[in-house]
Amino acid sequence: MIKYILVGGYPRKAPDNGKALAEEMVKGFNEPIKLLVCYFARPKLQWKINMVEDHLFFTNHLKGKKIEFQTAKVETFIEQIRWANTIYIRGGRTDKLFKLLNQCEGWEKELNGKTLTGSSAGAMAIAKYDYNLDNLKLENGLGLVPVKVLVHYRSNYNAPHIDWDKAYLELKNYKEDLPILALAEGQFEIINK
Repeated sequence: MIKYILVGGYPRKAPDNGKALAEEMVKGFNEPIKLLVCYFARPKLQWKINMVEDHLFFTNHLKGKKIEFQTAKVETFIEQIRWANTIYIRGGRTDKLFKLLNQCEGWEKELNGKTLTGSSAGAMAIAKYDYNLDNLKLENGLGLVPVKVLVHYRSNYNAPHIDWDKAYLELKNYKEDLPILALAEGQFEIINK
């Protein structure tokens, strides 16, 4: 079984600053917990800074837990997934994310027994379909879970260009009838499959 966690973006905007998400991501794993963080959706220049931020985020919320961190690399992504207990795909640009994930053919076959969390662009990748808030278009995700996702729901993300009701309706009517996850920033949903 695989635990998927889809996050509406910016986990720190949750009322608990993301503590429940951090706890859910590591739930059920023995220490040391092996956490692989994937920044493929972000500019490579930011990866080191993002890892420092994420290291602080998890160590602050998971006090007393022993955690080993790795930053995902395209060249070793499949081996890193085999190593990890929990994988966290951060947000950014879906086009960058898909381009790099597509270079790691078969990575999704290594997820059994693991937790895969996607925030914003990461959630869009996990879902079957999504509404891209940057280009205001419907798009296909990887389809790891049979849902449609709308991230940053009702936030000021890309304001004033987004009509949230229109985006929701377009996503609802896109292709097949699937559950829609309209996720506010900091909000997450768990799907076990």
